[in-house]
Amino acid sequence: MLTTELNAGFLIGAAIGSGSNARAVEHGGADFLLAINAGRLRNMGVPSIASMLPVLDANSLTEGFAREELLALCRKPVLLGVNVWGRTFNPEAQAAAIGEAGFAGAVNFPSCMHYSRPMQQILSRAGRGIEQEVELLKAVQDAGMMSMFYCSSRTQARLAADAGLDLVCLNIGWNVGGAMGHRSRSTIEEVAIEAREIGRLIKRISPKTRFLLEGGPIAAPEDLSRVLSLAPLDGYVGGSTIDRLPLEASVASMIDGFRRASMRPTRLDDESLGLVNWAKQFGFVGQSEVQLMMLRRLRALSSANDPVLIVAEPGQNSLPAVRALGAIKARSRSLNMVQIDVAEQDLPARARNVLFGRRDSSSARPPILTDPTVELVVIRAPERLTQALQRRLARALRDGVFRMAGSRRMLKIEPRIVLQCDVQVQEDTVVEDLLGAGLEPELVSHMAGWTLRLPPLRERISDLAVLIETEAEGGHLEFSSGALQRLQAHDWPENEAELHTVLGRLAGRSSRLPVQADELEPLLRSAPNNDRRQKTRSERDLIVDILWRNGFNRTKAAEALGISRKTLYNKIMKYGLSG
Repeated sequence: MLTTELNAGFLIGAAIGSGSNARAVEHGGADFLLAINAGRLRNMGVPSIASMLPVLDANSLTEGFAREELLALCRKPVLLGVNVWGRTFNPEAQAAAIGEAGFAGAVNFPSCMHYSRPMQQILSRAGRGIEQEVELLKAVQDAGMMSMFYCSSRTQARLAADAGLDLVCLNIGWNVGGAMGHRSRSTIEEVAIEAREIGRLIKRISPKTRFLLEGGPIAAPEDLSRVLSLAPLDGYVGGSTIDRLPLEASVASMIDGFRRASMRPTRLDDESLGLVNWAKQFGFVGQSEVQLMMLRRLRALSSANDPVLIVAEPGQNSLPAVRALGAIKARSRSLNMVQIDVAEQDLPARARNVLFGRRDSSSARPPILTDPTVELVVIRAPERLTQALQRRLARALRDGVFRMAGSRRMLKIEPRIVLQCDVQVQEDTVVEDLLGAGLEPELVSHMAGWTLRLPPLRERISDLAVLIETEAEGGHLEFSSGALQRLQAHDWPENEAELHTVLGRLAGRSSRLPVQADELEPLLRSAPNNDRRQKTRSERDLIVDILWRNGFNRTKAAEALGISRKTLYNKIMKYGLSG
């Protein structure tokens, strides 16, 4: 027997279908390779289950690629997949041919075990059943080679153990996961219980036989680890988990990486690079075109001392912009800033007293607008101030001075004033949207030339990757290609705050595999007030945006828009978007 060539510890077998994959698994430390027709078919883009269909002769298909690609490239033992369904059945002659070809042994694949019990009985009566598979592998083993027997039941395992075969692998069905995966009918715990019972049976009959496991819900190393905590095993054989799933994930991820690389500028010009570096000191992340446009305007506004109105949607991080606007006033590395959130004030009068002072002259605290020790005053939600107070604020900002109630003396505004409205506005309808949000026309008019709109996350999706890298720094979060596409297609109604929440919920995942798209579905929220936002955008712009987010897949775009594919096609033609 050649089992002495295998290590005495835990065995890893790999059922693969190409020379390139063979080299990879050998480099990764696999103990032996299986050359089976399912592996070859997987590499041809066909589901593994096609190995049981009469599409190609299994023996000739397997031996052909195994000779040319595996034996010629690999030093590890290669077991040839064989079946007993030929016109004649001569175990000794077949075993001799396997040895002469240079294989280390054989494995029963394709096997009767994948068929239903009635079909297995018919094949056994015809002399082409499980019993003949065991007989063939026993002949291979008697010829001084290695044998591995696939089984799916206690009865089949007992046959192999009675024959004293080298390796017995419990196959628990086709692998789940990936583009061509199957649905699991068993949980990890159920698999472990079955493996424990069959393993004990085999060891009682043939202690030297090594017991392995393959298939079903075991799709990742973590799954195998859970089984091992419940059932002793001598090894694991990977088919789709080694040959198909990693290939699908890695190639898709690489393609998506190239696509994402093309979406972001590979090299910024000197002006843009300087702008990005300037913005980093305040906490900005990203270099999308809309982000750069906003930063250019912000840098210009930051060099002045005039009041500025920041417009940001709920969930956007406005603090970097506030820091930039206060930089010119800062007398030290730490900015002396006071924030007044009108939405949190108990009464409008309280905000008025804080800003403009009280009639009671006994108050030791001066109005915040006149405090020379304060460098920046941020007034959040000014639209919630009373109309009269908004008009008073507009006039004070216009004149730079104001008169406190009960006094004739004019007081000078000392700090720089930043107003912040957390409302949803569009670039071409900022004035109308601010008026609709409750800002007084006089205040909107005065701030018209000094308004800074922060682009929401949905408008700078090309910054998403670097935002994730920054947010998840140290968390080692990786996303599959499908997951990244799902994140890019999301509308992000709560902007960076929602991204922060999603990444936080993914932190501490038990799996080390990349995050999959289906994991994101319960974490991503639908956009609130979506109808209102869509009305503020032209239908053409909305369609272009949704098409871009969904990779110009018309079916997905139609679903996102809530219309039929035919209706979407008509609108594409209407707006001349077919090119």
